[in-house]
Amino acid sequence: MSKKDYSFSEKFKYSFDNFMSRGGGSIFLALMFLFLGAIVVVALFRFIANLIAPQEDMANLFDQWWLSFLQIADGGAIGEDTDSNFLNKIVGIIALFLGMVLFSSLVAFITSQFEAKLDELRRGKSRVIEKGHTLILGFGDRVLEIIRELIIANESEKSPAIVVLAEKEKDEMDDFFRERIENSKNTRIITRSGSTSSLQALRKVGVKDAKSVIILNDSSVAAPDREKKLSDARVLKTVMAAMSCAGEDSDLPILTELHFDSKRRLARSMFSNIVSIDERSILAKLIVQTSRISGLAQVYDSLVGFAGSEFYFYKPKSGLKGIRYEEAMFRFETSCVLGIKKAKGAIILNPAAETVFEDNDEIILIAEDDSTIKYLPEMINVNFPKPPDYVLAQRSIESQLIVGWSEKVKIIMDEYSDYLLNGSNIVVVLSDIDETVNQDFDEVRKKHPKIKMSLLKLDIHNEEDIAKLKPEQFNSIIILNPDGGDAELKDSETIASLLEFRNYLKKLDLKNVKTQLITEVADSDNIELIQNVGVKDFLISNQFVSKIYAQCSEDPEVLKIYEDLFSSEGNEVYIKPISLFLSDVSGGVTFGQLCAAAIKRKETCFGVRIKSLEESSTDNYGIYINPDKSKIFNLSSEDMLITLAEDET
Repeated sequence: MSKKDYSFSEKFKYSFDNFMSRGGGSIFLALMFLFLGAIVVVALFRFIANLIAPQEDMANLFDQWWLSFLQIADGGAIGEDTDSNFLNKIVGIIALFLGMVLFSSLVAFITSQFEAKLDELRRGKSRVIEKGHTLILGFGDRVLEIIRELIIANESEKSPAIVVLAEKEKDEMDDFFRERIENSKNTRIITRSGSTSSLQALRKVGVKDAKSVIILNDSSVAAPDREKKLSDARVLKTVMAAMSCAGEDSDLPILTELHFDSKRRLARSMFSNIVSIDERSILAKLIVQTSRISGLAQVYDSLVGFAGSEFYFYKPKSGLKGIRYEEAMFRFETSCVLGIKKAKGAIILNPAAETVFEDNDEIILIAEDDSTIKYLPEMINVNFPKPPDYVLAQRSIESQLIVGWSEKVKIIMDEYSDYLLNGSNIVVVLSDIDETVNQDFDEVRKKHPKIKMSLLKLDIHNEEDIAKLKPEQFNSIIILNPDGGDAELKDSETIASLLEFRNYLKKLDLKNVKTQLITEVADSDNIELIQNVGVKDFLISNQFVSKIYAQCSEDPEVLKIYEDLFSSEGNEVYIKPISLFLSDVSGGVTFGQLCAAAIKRKETCFGVRIKSLEESSTDNYGIYINPDKSKIFNLSSEDMLITLAEDET
């Protein structure tokens, strides 16, 4: 049947149906058209009525139109026809009924549309009009810590914004942040509800105009492999959607949380601007380093995040070509130079003092804020202190105890084996040992035959079993959180184990016991409790990695620094005795002089540790990171320098 075969009424009805199906705008236009049409019709009727039965007070055509409008818009206006003739009263009644139908429909429609708009706002479906904002996709475990760090980072910015898009109700997310973030300072936290892989939802939250994007995984590290694989697949889908919105040529930094190495490699191969953090590897390596060097946990806590000093890449307007590394160190009063970022992106920490900067190289430094970085036109005048006869710190065979099992243990044992001298000892203690643990342990042990490794089944809540271990013979005891489960429950088990070892060591009452207790903490609210039992070295797993995410969202290249620092190769952070750097510690010495003394040992100094304050949490356990070069320290022979060095000697 052709279109000509349909009647006019059928074609009109079809066109009207299509017009009305377009949405609220079409309905509003239709109601307005009918409302205005009704006014015209009623006014026309009143005009005809006045031609048939003239009325003196309705001689003006405008008066007839105005009265028609009043009677349609307000039924009470029919009283205006009380003294009118019969025909005008009939017209007034018609106007009343038309008004009751049309005007009430128009008001009802506007009300419903307003309510729908409010509902849309409550559900988080409206468009975000921001530029230069940080966009977080997903609502994983670390979203709160990331936002807390970004709030600190944004303090020096004008009207910064963080936008969160997740498959949760907007009201739920807003309540979550209101309850847990007391003061967002100058940062606006904007939430929207929707699929993180939906192109429409991503366009609404302004992916293209974002400063950076953080894609969170909705499964934890401790989740079953099947669940983590599905979550990784969803993250990759979100990556593709985000890049599709931003444009494949976009250099928008995208940080992804992926559990499997294969997925991380795939993400990086897809787009050059993808940054993926291996949480387990970073935490395992950090645990090894902090267990071998007392106080290192506080050093990293000061470096990671925006609360203290953080990493920056800096290049003065005059350029750096021809400047030696040693000279660059003393061109800053309030920042510590740590290395060089080459033009092609390579990171060199603690290079030789005579290393010369080339075109487009940048300085790697730490500063409290980018606004505090001041490059001086001339070097700070520093009197180099008299160095001691060059001596090496003595290395010795070590014994390390690991309590508990998680997926990080294999990495920890691997890392230990790269640091320890041959003949050193690693003992892993579990309350229950299954076949999988046995296989994993044997796999690592065979890789490192020169390191003694033992797997023991003991109940660490039994004093006799603890006594068999002789914990005082170990250099450090690492108490790990198990995989899976609630953070509070995991921490409760860890704290119980911590108390057992703490109580045992306290009963020994031996002054020469130097065993360190290293504790992994899942919930940062438990920090104070752990500090109260005398443990200074602890690692807040979720918080630590979240801070790295926050820093990398500001500058993804920072991840290269962390990967270098946490590697057993190259330069790492050490806390070394002052006697290795100065022959005489009497009298005051400036921090600039300490930096100069460190250079003589081919090390880069960026902090000081005061022994007398190591028990004081209010003094950051005696850790001073990035003090001014002019700050004077009155040191004792027990104090130490915090440096970047190739090894501990």
